Amino acid sequence: MKISSLSFKTKLIGTVTISVIVCGLISIFGALYFCDREMRTGLIEKSRIIHGRLDVAAKYVAEQGGLQPMIEKFTAQYSDPSLLTDEDRQVILQQVPIYAAMKIGSEGAHNDHYNFRVFSNEPRNKKNVATAEEMAIFEKFEKDPKLEEIVENESDFVTVYRPVRLTASHGCFTCHGNPSTSPWKNGKDILGYQMENWKEGKLHGVFAVSNDIEVIAKAEAQRGGASPEVLLSLIILGSGLLIPILTYVVINGPINVLSRIANALSQSGQNVNEASDNIAGSSEALSQASTEQAASLEETAASLEEISSMIEKALESADMTANSSQNSQKKAEEGQSSVNQMLNSMNEISQSNADIMKQVNASNQQMSDIVHVINEIGNKTKVINEIVFQTKLLSFNASVEAARAGEHGKGFAVVAEEVGNLAQMSGNAAKEITTMLESSISKVEQIAQSTKSSVEVLINQGKQKVESGVSVAKQCSEVLGEIVQNVSEVSKLSQEISEACKEQALGVREINKAMGQLDTVTQNNTSTSHATASSAEQLAKQARDLNSAVEELVGLVNGKRASHEERGKPSNQVQALSRDLPPILSKTSEFEDFPLDRNDPRFSDRRAG
Repeated sequence: MKISSLSFKTKLIGTVTISVIVCGLISIFGALYFCDREMRTGLIEKSRIIHGRLDVAAKYVAEQGGLQPMIEKFTAQYSDPSLLTDEDRQVILQQVPIYAAMKIGSEGAHNDHYNFRVFSNEPRNKKNVATAEEMAIFEKFEKDPKLEEIVENESDFVTVYRPVRLTASHGCFTCHGNPSTSPWKNGKDILGYQMENWKEGKLHGVFAVSNDIEVIAKAEAQRGGASPEVLLSLIILGSGLLIPILTYVVINGPINVLSRIANALSQSGQNVNEASDNIAGSSEALSQASTEQAASLEETAASLEEISSMIEKALESADMTANSSQNSQKKAEEGQSSVNQMLNSMNEISQSNADIMKQVNASNQQMSDIVHVINEIGNKTKVINEIVFQTKLLSFNASVEAARAGEHGKGFAVVAEEVGNLAQMSGNAAKEITTMLESSISKVEQIAQSTKSSVEVLINQGKQKVESGVSVAKQCSEVLGEIVQNVSEVSKLSQEISEACKEQALGVREINKAMGQLDTVTQNNTSTSHATASSAEQLAKQARDLNSAVEELVGLVNGKRASHEERGKPSNQVQALSRDLPPILSKTSEFEDFPLDRNDPRFSDRRAG
């Protein structure tokens, strides 16, 4: 049987039942897991309590005096430990703290349902030799003197291990201490065992308190009490059986209400279908009117094609006009560039003239230098004149001295020497004057030649600039001619665009005529829409009935309060139905005031459809 063929009631009860079973199983397994954890934690605490009890017993025996009174008694009675009887040995062992703890641990194991075990690597009782697994535990305590407890909780057993270490406070070294302290003076303890000379804290053995999970469970069962796991499982299973029954009782009434509402919705749906058939008949009439409207649209499309062709032609002319305008702009820019070049040439000519004036000023400055040189020559000539004057004066003095001296012409000799020096100075000055004159003449010639060359170069440059200006002016004339020609072409193209616009005006008149035919068809559609509107009102009434049924359904699902809050509001389904109806089917009054303006957006939408 397919699930889709089941009733809503059956599906709901089945879903609740399966959910309860799954949740119950999860709860049972979870309860069993946590109960097991709780029991193991309790067994660990129980084992620790037992260990604590053994420690208290060993401490109590040690505080009662220990072995010393027994040693004094039996060493006075016997000379050798081999003479001790079994009763004597038992009396001695009862005073050993570790033996008292072992005895108490073994005796309480049966009543409290646990196993007690003592093991060591070198025990005096061979039954207490550690197994391989126990030896691993022993070695852990031996390696770590601070380790006080090991708990094993992974298997069916929960075991707590605690170390037994030698301590002087418990009298352990009376039997395991230095052999020199032997009560029999032969290295043996009171019971006749060899003393090992062990030290404080030596690991002597391990106490193990172990609990079997299965044994504990059987013991609980024998007491006659049900385990928490069983009680919890029974409660969960009982709840699982009760919930589907309660579910059936609770949902039976609402399901019947839903069934009645569904029937009402079905009837309303049939009524809506009938109204839809009426709307379909009206739609056929609208379809016929739309066919006529399509024919008018075809004519309109033909006119639009003609207009499109005209527009394309106008666009071509406009493109050509744009190209001509671009060429004109380009030529105008070239003319502007030529004019700028001409202006630059004129500026260069002006600059050349300024350079000529500068060169002339430089020549004037050089002439001033020549005048300065001539002035220096005049100064040198004055020096020569002065030297000549001095020479004459010395000559006169020499004559005087010669006449006065007579035979003595020493003074004359001095004067004669001075005259010679002056003559030498005169010769040097004459040479300098000659050199300066020659240099002045050469410099003047160079200045004249340089001035002549510079002036010729500047004149040639000015001539070239003038020729360049003339050439640029010719280019400007040619460019302006091309601009005039392009302007005439633009004028011609503008005339062609004007003719195309006239043809477009004729096409637009044809479109207006077609639009008048569309107006007539639209009015016919309006009369047909009245019948459609009447059917739409019937459909709206059925929608209100459907809304009432939906409100009852909402009141059932969300409660009376939610139904009261949503009362007066159409349901989501009815709102969607109203949105899906075209605007032409909304109200009769809308058709009475419906404008037939072709600029109206609604009219444009219908014409496009």
